[in-house]
Amino acid sequence: MDRKTALLEYIKNEIMRNRNARLGEDEDLLSSGILDSLGILQIVAFIENTFGIRIPDEDVVFDNFQSVNAMAAYLQRY
Repeated sequence: MDRKTALLEYIKNEIMRNRNARLGEDEDLLSSGILDSLGILQIVAFIENTFGIRIPDEDVVFDNFQSVNAMAAYLQRY
């Protein structure tokens, strides 16, 4: 499973708690209320544990976690 798919599935299953939910790759997770600051921390933990990537504190900003595509673009650095 690629990173983008893994992120989509994690957000639907663990954050939204609805496996059948529709979630677009460009959907603004913050303004739609899907993600808040706690949700971002959950995703950071998921990324670090699943992909073995350490995300520096200074990179934990809304712009990097605004959408699934934003997260995938950020992760391409690693």
